[in-house]
Amino acid sequence: MPLLSVRNLKVHFKVQKGWVRAVDGVSLEVDEGETVGLVGESGCGKTTLAYAITQLLPSNAYVLGGEIIFGGEGAVSRYRAEYWKLAETRMRAELEGLKAKLGAIPKTPDGSNPEDVQALEERIGALEDPLAETYRRYLSKEIGMLRQKLDDASDRAEAGDAKARRLLGDAMARFEAANQEGDLLAITRLKDGRLRGYHPKLNAIRWKQVSIVFQGAMNALNPVYTVGDQIVEAIQAHEDMDDYEARNRVTELYKLVGIPVDRIDNYPHEYSGGMKQRAMIAMALALNPKLVIMDEPTTALDVITASKIMDEVLAIQKALRMTLIIISHDVSTVAKVADRIAVMYAGQIVEEAPSQDLFHRTLHPYTEGLLGAFPSVKGEKHRLEAIPGSPPSLLTPPSGCRFHPRCKYAKDICTSTVPPYVIPVEGHRALCHFSQDFFSQGGLTRT
Repeated sequence: MPLLSVRNLKVHFKVQKGWVRAVDGVSLEVDEGETVGLVGESGCGKTTLAYAITQLLPSNAYVLGGEIIFGGEGAVSRYRAEYWKLAETRMRAELEGLKAKLGAIPKTPDGSNPEDVQALEERIGALEDPLAETYRRYLSKEIGMLRQKLDDASDRAEAGDAKARRLLGDAMARFEAANQEGDLLAITRLKDGRLRGYHPKLNAIRWKQVSIVFQGAMNALNPVYTVGDQIVEAIQAHEDMDDYEARNRVTELYKLVGIPVDRIDNYPHEYSGGMKQRAMIAMALALNPKLVIMDEPTTALDVITASKIMDEVLAIQKALRMTLIIISHDVSTVAKVADRIAVMYAGQIVEEAPSQDLFHRTLHPYTEGLLGAFPSVKGEKHRLEAIPGSPPSLLTPPSGCRFHPRCKYAKDICTSTVPPYVIPVEGHRALCHFSQDFFSQGGLTRT
């Protein structure tokens, strides 16, 4: 059984212009002790996937479907009946709360409510069973109409309740998310981006069993506390350790990641870029997690320091037998340490293969372009070629294959039909109509 299984995960962001499909049907498995690289251009959904696994999504992110299973325990969509029960409770509570707020809007001089407020109350009263199948289809439209009427009534009354409008707006966003995929998980969201009703072991899993090294070490460290104190605090938040024991643990971690022990009491600004990154790795390892996700671990580091960091990560992984997911836009960074590489584009994994296979028998045109855009220190020299065009907007992704507007191999079928995953050999899959043909030809790239 894999340590981590992500199955058909969908994470969309609600923004003013619509829904951003940041992660749209991603499936990925990671075995215990394995190192998996996740590569792709900025904005393709790599970090969103990491935040979904660790449940650190922002408040406007909605998990609209799929499963995340860690060590056999489901984090999303595992206990569907519990979510429906929670959804019903939340929906009823919000509608009742909204009705109470609307009742507080000032009446007209003759003592009656404005006509539109009366109509609004009637509509709310009509939603006797918000979970009934007949209501689910048009519930978002109903909420939208209610919101407009509330705004109109509030504008005329001047003293209209702004809190009621915010409540209605939040409710509408949740209901739209639910209706879009027919999945009421979205309604169980909390403001910090987590889902209410998760399995009780979720908090124990996060950090103690799954941890993350955030992108941008300087932003992740508090400038007013020493680095050592921040790691001590993280340890004591999850483990029953006194100051002496926690301090000893920090000393062990500093030795492990190659930071001089006498730098424990220094502040973040006193660390070099490489030392900050090592400190973040030490913090991620503090609780001996089974899985560590490293998001762009070499960002803003010079080539020599980045190489040293990756060498140390590889040594630590072997020594501790950790499971790693390394996120990067640089294929060469992850190729050095990864057993397997998954390539993401426009919210989807377009190719996944063992590292050597990905380089020697590429089966997706985007992977070919990605590899061709990076220089190689071995073999024949070749001109670097940028991938033409720009990544698509995930508000309105292209029809058919999402890469077809930039693909030199694109044909009519690519513009109209979503490609299936082609698996020409075990362990190697690609999201392309012609991957089997590319495989028969020996792949798109040979190095």
